[in-house]
Amino acid sequence: MESIDLHAIPTVGYSGVLTSYITAVKYLFYAQDLVQEGYVKYHGEPFKVATMGRWLVLVSGTQIMEDVRKAKEDQLSNVEGLTEIVQVDVIFGPQITRDDYHVEVVGKNVTRNLGARFSDITDEISASFTDLIEDKGNDWTKVVAYDMILKAVIRTSNRLFVGLPLCRNPDYIELQEQLAFDVIVASRILNMFPPSFRSFMVRFTKAPAQIQRNIRHLAPVIKDRIEKIDKLGPNYEGKPNDLISWCLEYARDGYRRTVYDLSNRILIVNFAAIHSSSITFTQILYDMAVHSQYIPEIREEVEAVIAEEGWTKASMSKMRKLDSFMKESTRLSVPGAWLMPRKVVNGGFTFSNGLFVPPGATIGAVAYEMHRDEKIYPGSKDFDAFRFLKLSGEDKNDQKYQMSSISSDYIAFGYGRHACPGRFFAVNELKAMAAYLILNYDVKLPTSQRPANWWFEQNLIPNQKATVMFRKRL
Repeated sequence: MESIDLHAIPTVGYSGVLTSYITAVKYLFYAQDLVQEGYVKYHGEPFKVATMGRWLVLVSGTQIMEDVRKAKEDQLSNVEGLTEIVQVDVIFGPQITRDDYHVEVVGKNVTRNLGARFSDITDEISASFTDLIEDKGNDWTKVVAYDMILKAVIRTSNRLFVGLPLCRNPDYIELQEQLAFDVIVASRILNMFPPSFRSFMVRFTKAPAQIQRNIRHLAPVIKDRIEKIDKLGPNYEGKPNDLISWCLEYARDGYRRTVYDLSNRILIVNFAAIHSSSITFTQILYDMAVHSQYIPEIREEVEAVIAEEGWTKASMSKMRKLDSFMKESTRLSVPGAWLMPRKVVNGGFTFSNGLFVPPGATIGAVAYEMHRDEKIYPGSKDFDAFRFLKLSGEDKNDQKYQMSSISSDYIAFGYGRHACPGRFFAVNELKAMAAYLILNYDVKLPTSQRPANWWFEQNLIPNQKATVMFRKRL
C-alpha cells in the first residue's frame, strides 16, 4: 500500500497498515458496496478506500465536483491517473502520454468530420447487422448480444478510423475484440510490481504481441499514405478522410511519423472507444428488450425524422425520445462505481472546504450511487425512458439533457476539461445503431428477466453471454 498521509480523510473499511488489506481484498468483488457505504455516510465529503497497491480517495457533491472540474492538469492529473491504472506508458510507450496529440485528433477531427462520413457509418451499421443477425423471415433468431454488438462497433468505428477493406478484415476485428482484455490483464500484472520492474515484466504479457499484430495490418496502409503525401502533397486527390489521415496531419516529422507510433495511436483510440461503446450499447439493447412498451413511440419518431432528413448527423439530434431512452439506460448502468481517475501532483490539492490531499494520492468521482441518488433523480431506481426529455421541456434547454452533455450529476463521459473527447462520435454512432435496429427488427429476450450485470472491482459489466432474439420487420 502506498505510504501517503491521508489520516484526515475518513475511511470506509479498515485503515490499519495490515488490516487495510482485508478491505483491499473485499474491494476486488464488493467495490460497489464499499463505495455505496461511503457515499451514504460521507455524502458531499471525500472518503478513502483501500485497494491493492494504493488508497483511493472518492468524492461526490456539487461543490467538490466543481473543485475537480476546475482543477488544472498540474494539480489533478487525468493523464497520470489513467496511466497509473492502465499502465499506458509501459504498454504502449511513454510517448503516448507525453505527447497525446491523438486526444486532440479525436476531439476535433473526428467530431468535425462526422457529418461528412455519416453515410459510411450508417452503411457499415447496415452491413454489420445484416451479417450478424440471421434473417429467418417471420421466425425469431437468437444472438449473443455482446458478441454481436462488439463486432458491429468495431466495424462501424473502424470504417471511420481505417476504412474499407480493413474494417471488415476478420483478423483485424479479432485483434480489436481481444485488445481490451489483454491490456487490462497486462495492467493488473504490471501494477503488482514496482515501477522499475514494469518495463521488463510487460514482455511477459500478451500486449506486445497484439501491438505487433496491429502493426502488420496498418504498416502497408500507413507507408502508402506517407509515400503519397511526400510525392503528391498533403492534400493529394483521393486522400482518404479517416483517422489515419487526420493523425498524419499532426505527424509531420520525427517519431510521430513512424509506422510504430502511428499504429499505436490507432490502436489506443480503438482501446478507448470500442469496449466502452460496446458495453454501453449492450445495456441499451437489454433495456430496449425489457422496456419494449416505449419502442413503438420511439420508432414513430425515428421514422418521421428519417423520412424528413434521411440518415444524417443532423437527423440524430432530432431523435430526442431515443436520446432520452439511451441516456436513462446509461444513467442506471453507468459502467463504474466510480469514474474520472485523477492523480494528485506537485504540491497537493486543497478542496474548497479546506481539506488537503497530498501529492501521490488517486482521486475518483462516485458514479453509480450518484446516478441513483433520489435527491438528484426522483424515482431514481425506476427506468423512466423519457426522464431527460421531460427535464429538457421543463428547463427549456434541449442541449443540457442530451446524452452527450456532461454535468456534475451525470458523469458517464466524465466532467470538465477532461471529459471524453470522443463522446459526440460515440453517441451518434450508438444512436444510429439503435435507430437501425428499432426500424428493422422486433427485439425481445428469451425470458422475462433482464440479464444480470456483474461487478469486478469498480467496473459494472453487462452479461456477456446472454442472448437477445430478433425478428426482421417486414
